[in-house]
This record gives sequence, structure tokens and C-alpha cells, in this order.
Amino acid sequence: MTKRTPVRDCGETIAPGESARPFARSAVSAALSRASSVELQPSLDAVGTPASGGHWVVVDLETTGLGAGAEITEIGAVRVRDGAVVDEFSSLVKPSRPIPPFITSLTGITPAMVADADPIASVLERFMEWSGLGASDSPVIVAHNASFDVGFLRRAARTCARPWPRVRVVDTLALARLALPRPLVRNHKLGTVASYFGTTTVPEHRALGDARATAEILLGFIDLLAVAGATDVEDLIVLTDQAPARRPSTPDFVTDLPTSPGVYHFIDTAGDTLYVGSASSLKSRVGSYYTKAEKRPKVQRMVSLAAGVRPYPTASILEARIRELRDIKALAPPYNSASRRQGSQHWVIAEAGRPRVVPSVTLDDLPRALGPFGTRAHAQRAAGAIERVLAQADHDSSGTIVDEAVEASSLAVPNALTSLMERLSTQGLFEAAAGARDELSAYIAGVERSTMRPILAAPRIVWGARRDGGELGWILHVASYGRHLSSVVVPPRSDPSPWIDVLTSTEPIETGGMAASVASWAETSLLCAELCREGTRLVEWNGSLPWAQPVDSPLRDGRLRELLAHATAQQRHDPRT
Repeated sequence: MTKRTPVRDCGETIAPGESARPFARSAVSAALSRASSVELQPSLDAVGTPASGGHWVVVDLETTGLGAGAEITEIGAVRVRDGAVVDEFSSLVKPSRPIPPFITSLTGITPAMVADADPIASVLERFMEWSGLGASDSPVIVAHNASFDVGFLRRAARTCARPWPRVRVVDTLALARLALPRPLVRNHKLGTVASYFGTTTVPEHRALGDARATAEILLGFIDLLAVAGATDVEDLIVLTDQAPARRPSTPDFVTDLPTSPGVYHFIDTAGDTLYVGSASSLKSRVGSYYTKAEKRPKVQRMVSLAAGVRPYPTASILEARIRELRDIKALAPPYNSASRRQGSQHWVIAEAGRPRVVPSVTLDDLPRALGPFGTRAHAQRAAGAIERVLAQADHDSSGTIVDEAVEASSLAVPNALTSLMERLSTQGLFEAAAGARDELSAYIAGVERSTMRPILAAPRIVWGARRDGGELGWILHVASYGRHLSSVVVPPRSDPSPWIDVLTSTEPIETGGMAASVASWAETSLLCAELCREGTRLVEWNGSLPWAQPVDSPLRDGRLRELLAHATAQQRHDPRT
């Protein structure tokens, strides 16, 4: 492990053979100052334990999933003293239920590997004895996304009727979010942060290896944060929790906000928009930014700059969500990271018997186009899933396979890739299995998106829904080619016919014959979800494609939906991936 020597007069850390890297020193200093001023840690004013000489137990787990019902399949940990790894712990764990194939392809841990392993009660007892957690000189526990690993250990202890000690925790994910904001790094996943620090161990979804990489990251942060004054163990513990200890004062303008649905713009002193959001209750949502529950450092910085809020009430949550998307696209607020690339779309079509990625499709070709995808890379992974199946198919059937795959009317691709993943995992080819999993996930995402095709092809759709929040009456909507045009609230106990007549006579938008050309696919997906919502009443369907899925759609297989949910949840919620 490389020991880094901090350069304290330039706000950067230089490792042997490396160039200096900047980091958010001011944010770290401000966090320490805030913590000290509200006495989060009395020890901040006393002589603390130097972080470089601290006693740390860095832990990483592999599990059968992400939910509370998932179980531990492997525990890996390293002990760090005085800036060096001095001991290691590693053990597989036999879960009470089978390991899902998706998890096997991700971690490489097969059911056969854990068949003879000890159950969690035995492994946890050995880990606790090895780690010394709970002893008088208990080490600080460290993990990347510590709430995940510590939460699983705590639940395992409860399951085994074993007391869980009071532990001190440092989360390298929290340190990364504070000290390495975007665009300094593209994200804060374990692999990305490890690459930033140039760790000798590359994280590969095995517990001990990931724990080793996290230990190197910890030592990197110890040197890096010392420049900002975080020199003690206690400082790193404080920096792990960025929630203010005191509730920030709520501005007067929050009191005057309506409780209706709508869009809100946080603005600065010049009146420029900092952030756009939507809510079912403007007053409640904006007020939540000024409470202790708001922990996101980026949002806290935005709120500290905000001089006011512009509210835009709407008649429904749907209208609020749509306006939010449109305002973000038009204004590009600096503190909105999501929905910034709504205009990007890619499709997978069949051309000369092969899948091809294209940036647009006509309305005529829409029924035979898979998508839309938000990035070309995502579309290419879906096309790669089809190519894998073609490589194993007879030449005579290849054309049919591609046509049905892009139409989302066949189970051929999901069935073939699911079998391939299981076969590769059994052979120990876990990287190849993970590649097949990613392609299958992209393909199923395209199938999910293909449910929007009837809406994108419809010149006019009129529907009604009950009003939000239990209010009496109905609200009628009209959309054209995937774009929401207008809404009208029908008063309670009123004949809706006059309003229906107005909406059903609305002229369609001109598209130039191109699909998804008048609205972002994100907006169309909101309409799709609204039309699928329980209680929605379809008034007029003026479209060439039926509002239905083919009988052989891959979406009929709940197992594939679960696989997609596992893949997307792992990528979205587990910063260790």
C-alpha cells in the first residue's frame, strides 16, 4: 500500500510519482467549523487521536441482495494501525436461501462455494472476536457506504440474538462526496474513488479485495483531509455525518407558499434560477429543505445561496412533473443534475438482419424500434444483447429474431441471455456473466420504454383522472404525439361533456413525421405512467397503435422484471459498484 505525504501549503496531496490533485478544501473546513460551533463532538476542542495513527477496521460485505430481507454471503475486513494494514479477516457465509443468479454473476460467489461455509452466527462471532468491536479500546469501523455494511451486520447480530456494540463509524463514501465533488470525479462509487487515489487493489465485488481497496482510500483521505485541518480520528467521524446539528431557520417566504401541487424555482439574489423541483405540496416540500432531514451537501450549498423561491402552482401533480422537466431543459439550472439531457434519444432498429443504433426514427418505423434510450452507450448494450443471441442462431432464423427483438414481441433474447449468465457463472467466468447481465438489463429497459410507442404514435389522447389529494372532481388531460397539451378541472357533480368536447377537438401537433420530436421521452414516460395508474379513465384514443402489449412480450415474465430491478437497483443505490 502506498503511503501518501500531504503537501499542506497548496490544498493538494501528492503521492510518489503522482501529480497534485485538487479537492474541496473549503467544504471540508466549513464542515469542521460548523461541527465545532454546534458541539457535535466535544473532543474537537480537546486533543484528539491523530488519524494517521488511528486503529481502524475496514469492512466490506457481499450479500444476496440489497433489501432488508437479503443475507450476508461473505465478510472481508482489514485492520489498519499507524497507517498500515496489519491483519485481515475473510470468510464466506452460508445463507438460508439460494443466491440469485444475478448476484452470482456480480460477485462470483456461487451456491457451491457457500454450501460448506459456516452460517452467519458462527462467522459473526469470529468476526467480532477478531475485530475487537465493543472492547474498551474498540477500533473505528470503516466502510464505503457504511450504512449498507453496518446495517447488515447489525441486522445479522439481531437475528443471532447477539448484542450489537456501540461503534464509531467513518464512511469513505461520505468523505468522497464532501471532498471530491463532481466534476472532480464522475461519481463516488468505490471503483471511481479507488482510481482517483490510484489504489494497488482494484475493487471486484469480493469482500476482502474491496476492503483492501477501501483501506487504501481511507489512508488517501487521511492525508488529503489533513490539509483542510481534519487531522484527528474524531474529525473524520464528524465529517461522515454532514447533517447540521441545529435546524436552519425557515425563511419567511415559505409561510406564504400554497399547499397545492406545483413547480418551485430556487433563485439567487440576481433572480437567476439555481434549482427547479416539483411537489404535491409546494409549502411542505420547500420547507423540508430547511430541516435537519436534508443531508445532501450539494443541496445544502444551494439552499445557502438561495434568496427566494418562485412558486408555480398547477392543477395536478402530473402537470407539475411535466413543467419541472420542461423548465430544467429550458433553464439548465446549475444545481439540477437529473433530467439535464432530455433531448438525447437513441433507438435500436433492424437493418439488413442486424440490430443498428440510430438517433431518431419516423412514426412509420416506430412499431419496429426498440427504445428510446437516453444514451448511445445504453442503446448499444441493448443491441449487444440481440447480437449475442444472433451469434448462436441459425442463419435462416436470424432475421426473425432481430425483428421480434426490436418489436419487443418475443422472449428469445431474455431467455437466451438468462441461460447464458447462469452457464458462465457455473463455469467461473464471472466477468463475462456480468457483461451479459448488463446487456440484458439494457435490453429489458428498452422493452419497458417500448410501452411508450402507442402514446408517441397517437395524434390525440384524452383521459380523465381523479384529482390529487382526495379533492372532489375530475381532471381531464389531452396529449398529442407524447406531449401533454392542456388540462381542465371538472367541478364536482358537473356534466363533463362540454369539457370533453373541447379537448377532443384539439388539433394534433405537427411532428414532421418523426417520433418523439415534440416532447422529451422523459415527459412521455410520465404520460405512460399516468395512463397506467389505477382509476384513470380513457376518453379518446386517436392512435394507430393499440394500447396493449403483445402476448409474447418479455414484460409478462415477472422473473425478468425482478432481474431488471436487481440490476438497476444495484447500479443506482450501491455506490460500491
